[in-house]
Amino acid sequence: MTRSSEFASLRQAYTWTCSMFVPPEQNVKGVKFYRNNILCVLIGYLNNDCVNQSANPRYTYLCLSDNVYTLTIPAENMTEYEQGSLWRCEYVVSSSYRSSDVIIKIANWKT
Repeated sequence: MTRSSEFASLRQAYTWTCSMFVPPEQNVKGVKFYRNNILCVLIGYLNNDCVNQSANPRYTYLCLSDNVYTLTIPAENMTEYEQGSLWRCEYVVSSSYRSSDVIIKIANWKT
């Protein structure tokens, strides 16, 4: 999983990009994004349409290809609430295929 920049900025959009291959024994194209170990969205393809089941309306989601998906925190939702949040993505069928955990750090954050 990659991020739009090393540090987030308050009131600026921030995007996570999840590149996930489809394992040889599977044919489902999709991923799950997690924030602090809580599911935010299941996103993928159903009948060639990009669909999502979102548990969190704070974010927006896109399918860029069969293997690449994004979750964006819109500028209006990039607040102190996101500081230190832990993110990952997983293959929709098996959590054996997952990204490393990544933490959002807001630039110039005062602890």
